[in-house]
Amino acid sequence: MKIWINGKFVEEAEAKVDIVSAGFLYGQGVFETMRAYNERVFRLDSHLERLFKALPVLNLELTLGPDVLKKALKQALKENNLKDAYLRITVWQGKDKAEAAVFAKANNFLTKDDYYKGFKAIASSFRQNEFSILSGIKSANYLPLLLAYQEAKKKNADEAILLNTRDFLAEASRANIFLVKDNCLLTPSLDCGCLPGITRDTVLGLAVKEKIKVIEAKLKPEDIQRADEAFLTNSLIEIMPLTTFEGRPIKKGFPGKITELILKRYRLLLQ
Repeated sequence: MKIWINGKFVEEAEAKVDIVSAGFLYGQGVFETMRAYNERVFRLDSHLERLFKALPVLNLELTLGPDVLKKALKQALKENNLKDAYLRITVWQGKDKAEAAVFAKANNFLTKDDYYKGFKAIASSFRQNEFSILSGIKSANYLPLLLAYQEAKKKNADEAILLNTRDFLAEASRANIFLVKDNCLLTPSLDCGCLPGITRDTVLGLAVKEKIKVIEAKLKPEDIQRADEAFLTNSLIEIMPLTTFEGRPIKKGFPGKITELILKRYRLLLQ
């Protein structure tokens, strides 16, 4: 795999970071993950906008602008002979200045059967601190979410749902969460500590177009079990039905009609 780092492409084995930099030692960095469909990066401008809004939060001053990173992403697809791919931008504090890297790689994206079965989730023992400046950005200081995801895998689940410090739902370890109750779409409000996800935002827009009532609310874990449907969202999994929580099926344990409708409308945007 060829990686773009600070302005040029190098082989993966040649991509190096200074181990005494704040980015490596303390996680002073941010990142964005995206998905390309037939060489087109979905909602690329939105990802770049979120990235550049996060930089000053962590005192990162990147001299490269959005257009440079946009070109690097598109070139990364060509350098690695990819059309459909997982892409990532990482910006971190180097020894003397902020540095950046971009890569694109093939990914084993989920299958039609995965979307039919849906994901199983657990309630994580880790908490999201909704008061932290890190809760609203994709920080390279990702350890609590990583540990939550590993906790889920150890319990043979696909995802972990984190509560915040006030016992409200925040998000999954790698995704936003949505519930459907009485034909109304519910999702944790941003002040609950969830990431303002790009796919989350897309879903909110689709719901408005479909005249589905949306409430950004303070939700409890029991609201998941009471839901008629549930699903998770991020740029890689798109709209993934959540069919089991804490070993119990949500409703009948199958993807619901509104979930399927949102996924269908989402896929139309990708064409």
